[in-house]
Amino acid sequence: MLKFPYLKSLKTLKLKLSRISQATTPRKPKLVNKNVEEKSTKIINLAGYTILFLVLLDYIFLLVPANLFEPSWTYNISGNLVENVWAFLLGFLLIFYRRDQGLIRPREFAFLSFLSWLTLAIGIIYFLITPLIVANAFRINRSQQNQVTIRIEQQDSQVERYSQQLNEASPEQINNLWQNYQQQAPNQEIASGQQFKENLLSEVKQQQKISQNKLRDRSKKQKIDLFKTTIKWSLGAMISSISFILIWRHTKWTRLGN
Repeated sequence: MLKFPYLKSLKTLKLKLSRISQATTPRKPKLVNKNVEEKSTKIINLAGYTILFLVLLDYIFLLVPANLFEPSWTYNISGNLVENVWAFLLGFLLIFYRRDQGLIRPREFAFLSFLSWLTLAIGIIYFLITPLIVANAFRINRSQQNQVTIRIEQQDSQVERYSQQLNEASPEQINNLWQNYQQQAPNQEIASGQQFKENLLSEVKQQQKISQNKLRDRSKKQKIDLFKTTIKWSLGAMISSISFILIWRHTKWTRLGN
C-alpha cells in the first residue's frame, strides 16, 4: 500500500489555517439584556451608598471633638467641607441614578425620599458656611495682626533694655567688653571702647529693623493667603449650596411617590 506523507502534512496545515481564521474573525457584538442592565444599575447605586456612608463616617470623626469657639478650627473644618464636597455630590449622583422602567422597592423608595430631603438640609448648611468662613477669616486675621504687634513690642522692649544697659555701663565696663571682643575677633579694627559701644547699639537697631521687616512681610503674606483661601472657600460653599438645592428639586419624584 502506498503512503503519501505530504497529504498528512497538508491536512495539518489546513487545520492550523482554519484555527487561525477562526481566531482572527471578529466576534459579533452581544446585546445586553434587561437583567444585565438591572445588575449594572444596582452596582452604580451600591457604589453611591458606599461613598456616601464613608463620607459621613469621615466627617463624624472629623467633627469630634468639636471646638466651635476656636476660629481656626471652625475655619479649617468649613474649608474641609468645601474641598471634599465632590464626594457628597458623587455619592448622591450614583444613588439617584435610575434607568428607564426600573423598579424600586418601597423601603428603598422611602430612603430615597429621606436622602432627597437630606440634600436640601446639606444645601442649607453649605449656604450658612459662607458667612461662617468670612467671619472666622476676619477673626483669624485680627489674631495674626495682634501676634505680630505683640512680637514687635517685645523686640522694642528688649532693644530698649539692652540700649539702656549699655548707656548706663561705666567706661571701665565698656573697655573690658571691648578688650574681650578684640581678643575673640582680632581682625576687627575698633579704635576705642566708645566706638565699640556705638557699633553695638547700631548693630542691635539694625537687627531689630531686619527682624521687624521680616515679621511684617510674613504677616502681609499670611493676610493675602488668608484672603485668597477665604474667597475660594466662600465661592465653593455657595456653588455647593446651589448644587444640593438643585439636586433636591430634581429628585422631586422621590417625594411625590410617598
